[in-house]
Amino acid sequence: MKNLWSLGGLSWRQLLLRTWHESWDDEVFGQAGRLAFYHFLALFPSLLLFFFLLSHFTAAGSQLRAALTDSLNRLLPEQSAALISQMVAEFQTLPNIRVAAWSAGASVVWAAVNGTWAVMSGLNIAYEVKEERPLWKVIPIAFALTVSLALLFSFALTFVAFASRLLPGYDARWFEWPALSALLLVSFALLYRFGPNLRDRKWQWSTPGAAVALVLWLTAAALMRVYSAHFHSYAFIYRQLNGAATLLLWLYFTSAAVLIGGEMNSEIEKATQARNGESGPHAPREGS
Repeated sequence: MKNLWSLGGLSWRQLLLRTWHESWDDEVFGQAGRLAFYHFLALFPSLLLFFFLLSHFTAAGSQLRAALTDSLNRLLPEQSAALISQMVAEFQTLPNIRVAAWSAGASVVWAAVNGTWAVMSGLNIAYEVKEERPLWKVIPIAFALTVSLALLFSFALTFVAFASRLLPGYDARWFEWPALSALLLVSFALLYRFGPNLRDRKWQWSTPGAAVALVLWLTAAALMRVYSAHFHSYAFIYRQLNGAATLLLWLYFTSAAVLIGGEMNSEIEKATQARNGESGPHAPREGS
């Protein structure tokens, strides 16, 4: 992969315009709806499984639960955070939580892997390549990416939960947004590196697409909180489903941010290869 920070000789204005047009032509927001659906299905069983695993720990488990709840309350719209808090409270009173956890584990694997697979499909569209890798390659890649993202999330949450111990005298809340930003950048790097069916890919933890995706992701999350708190009328329309509808919309916009970042990296590579007179800008992996 060329040095993406050279922007392929494009100005930022040209790059943003090209990214917007390609995102529209590639139906990024339709793909984002697909991602939001799978992420929504994966969220609640993930929480159930997560809290079941934390129940095997005492003090550490309580701190991690508190850190997760506080982070979600500050990140999600108020209605969605309230919905998740309600579900978490109900999880803790389930009589057969062990059986429910096994069922949740199966649901998480199915929904989360399909969500990652949908990201891979969206990135293939962004790079204008067909998915020619055999199924026995695609499924393990999707599974490995899903597990990697889950581990990154767990690491970031653990850091936030115990930051006050590592750095006494500092409020743990100060570390939430830097930890989230680092988590998202590394997650985007993994997806952009291993997701699309491309050859000659090199690891770059920071790219213009990842940086823009991070800004869009955080902006979408913040605007959804403001919008849901002051402007929308979902409470009158959806009633008891208000929290779920708001959460789906939040997932929709944050998912679009990930795909738009891929579109931007793709446009930079196209411009770079056109400037160098190279043909076949996005050829699939050899041996696929």
